[in-house]
Amino acid sequence: MENNNCKSGHLPWPLLVVVGFGGMIIASSLVSLVALVVQGHKPVYIVLAAIALFLAIAVSQSDMDVRNDVSLLLVAFPLFIVGFAFGYIAGANHMTLTLVLQLVAAVLSFALSKNHSSRQLLICYSLVLVPLIAFSYFDGFGSHHRAVPHITDLWCFGVALTYMGVFAATIKNGRFYLAVFSDYEKTVRFATAVIASVLISFVRHDSIVFAFFFAAISFAFACILLRKYVAGDKLIAGYALALLCCASTAMYPSMALPFLGMLLSFWIFDYVCLAIFSIRFVCGVVMFYYDLDMLLIHKSYLLMASGALFLLMFYFIKRVTK
Repeated sequence: MENNNCKSGHLPWPLLVVVGFGGMIIASSLVSLVALVVQGHKPVYIVLAAIALFLAIAVSQSDMDVRNDVSLLLVAFPLFIVGFAFGYIAGANHMTLTLVLQLVAAVLSFALSKNHSSRQLLICYSLVLVPLIAFSYFDGFGSHHRAVPHITDLWCFGVALTYMGVFAATIKNGRFYLAVFSDYEKTVRFATAVIASVLISFVRHDSIVFAFFFAAISFAFACILLRKYVAGDKLIAGYALALLCCASTAMYPSMALPFLGMLLSFWIFDYVCLAIFSIRFVCGVVMFYYDLDMLLIHKSYLLMASGALFLLMFYFIKRVTK
């Protein structure tokens, strides 16, 4: 059979994964060897970090083909990891400042690189750094400021909400007004989905207000989807089904945000993000059940009630799809 991947000039994704693991092994080996030789001389780490990032940018100047796939994952990718890792080592005692400098370096590397895959990695890394900067300041990661629980909750909720807004902005192609980001909407969508799903885990489980907020947004999007696909008398049954589904997530943030993400992913048929949010939703349901401060018999009653609710939801689904 004809190999379409080779015809298109790209390696098949299983080989990309294997080569990517090889690049990570190369990066970890380089960091370990240099750490054994340098042994705590921070100026040396700073110089080596700058050299590694410069070389990584130089390697990622050409467009992708099969050869550049390999050079990216075995040369540029390890060099980026080495450069950022040396930066962390040099600024371990001032983590907030270090993370800010890492973000600046990632943005500059994105601007100077021309390789599409390199830019995808740098976008994901930059989006990860944004919440880490605040965590390093409030949670005492190398600083003297200890977080008040509600401040951490507000920050996680704010970043998760912002990232979900960015995710929603990528639903229609061309929503990014900066032309430089127009080719990276799927990357931004994937990164924001993963980061928002992780951040919601740091919100305290008794923060029902946050869960209710996400559930309300989910109900609004569900109504829009219903008007798009359902008409007539079935629309009323669909509204009732949407209300039941969204209301059932309004008690727990780890269920409410993934449910919203599932609706947004279904809107654009993004199966990767749909799988991410679905897995996070299942994890949220499991966490909700086991975190309940209830006797086992009461949890059994709750499961029976949940079963009845699911049967009712199934009835409305049959009414809508019949």
